[in-house]
Amino acid sequence: MSKKSVFTAARVANADVTGWLPDHAVVVDGDRIESVIPVDGLPSDVVDQYEVHDLGDVSLIPGLVDAHAHMHCSATLEAYELVTTESLEMLAIRSAMNIRDALLSGVTTLRDIGSKNEIAFQVRNAVRAGHIPGPRMLLAGTPITTTAGHCWFFGTEADTEAEVVQAVRQQKKLGADVIKMMATGGMFTPSANPRTPQYPASTLRAAVVEAERLEMQIVAHTLAAQGVRNCVEAGIHHLIHARWYHPDVTQPLDFDPETVKKLVDNGQWVDPTLGHHLIGVERRAAGLPMKPPHPAVAASPVTEEDNIETAVKMKEMRVRFTTGLDMGMATAPFARSGSNARAFVLNLGYTEWEAIAASTKGTAGAIRVGDDVGTLEPGKIADMVSLEGDPSQDIAKMERSVDVIQSGKLVKLGGAALV
Repeated sequence: MSKKSVFTAARVANADVTGWLPDHAVVVDGDRIESVIPVDGLPSDVVDQYEVHDLGDVSLIPGLVDAHAHMHCSATLEAYELVTTESLEMLAIRSAMNIRDALLSGVTTLRDIGSKNEIAFQVRNAVRAGHIPGPRMLLAGTPITTTAGHCWFFGTEADTEAEVVQAVRQQKKLGADVIKMMATGGMFTPSANPRTPQYPASTLRAAVVEAERLEMQIVAHTLAAQGVRNCVEAGIHHLIHARWYHPDVTQPLDFDPETVKKLVDNGQWVDPTLGHHLIGVERRAAGLPMKPPHPAVAASPVTEEDNIETAVKMKEMRVRFTTGLDMGMATAPFARSGSNARAFVLNLGYTEWEAIAASTKGTAGAIRVGDDVGTLEPGKIADMVSLEGDPSQDIAKMERSVDVIQSGKLVKLGGAALV
């Protein structure tokens, strides 16, 4: 019979993810947390009874939960060219490398909401079988889009209401945990205008009804103001991006407080993808190359600050945000999920602890895995990441993982990968 494990640290997040428990130990039995106790409460013969890992002067928090990835995309400026030309074999290899990077950065739960069916489900199977390292994954598989719509090159094209409902059923049949729809065009697809809706609210609603019948959440990409309105009216569970572009390129953002109020009243969530935005801002400031803007926004008077301002307004109206980086898109590397928390502090005015909680407990609850992960409590899966220094004082430390524990097993120790 194998020993139980003990992980000690100078700072351990409390059960609410609102503060530190100084000099505490997390006791693990198999893949689950048995208890969280002061180090001086451990038995005197702890070394004989347990496999002890003294992590030292680090901050131990629940494993990060990132709700937005595209596992087979490269996160480089050539992401579009590569995903539209590479073989399935190359995409599978890239996926395996990407999800390993995510895990080693501290992401122990990852929701992929748009990757080819032929890749996503097989990669998850390989992780579950122990063939390759990676986070626990919730999958959408291919996103549902219109013909030549946003991400058609790795999506399921469905135009009519009946076709959309059939596509929802097909994803469920393949093993999807969540449904992804493209409610508007997007920046990644030259043929899809991000300023205009791809589906009316009635079609989105039909997809929601079917997803709920199948006990699945449904999320939708939306960059246009009318797309946001359609998603809110349809009851989409999570809105991705939730930008407010006007259909006329010469016009400012078409922010609609009444729609936001309905969104809040409905209990819908928003992934603002601000971590990705922050990385882009920092790249520009450093003089690094960036991908040219989509033609539909290239001549727009809307600035990045305008988009941040609307996100702040949404936060002030009590919109609930999840942390999702949009991993795989240009300049959104799989090892940078910690940028979500940085952006929540720097752009949205969250406190450091609010941002840490959003990256763990909050997003875990939003994607319906909070019973198993997101906090360090007895009975939860022993997913943890230790961070250099104290992220409650310097939120940039969210990107400085030292140790990663997945299901009670070390996969990174002292900054060195073990997988």
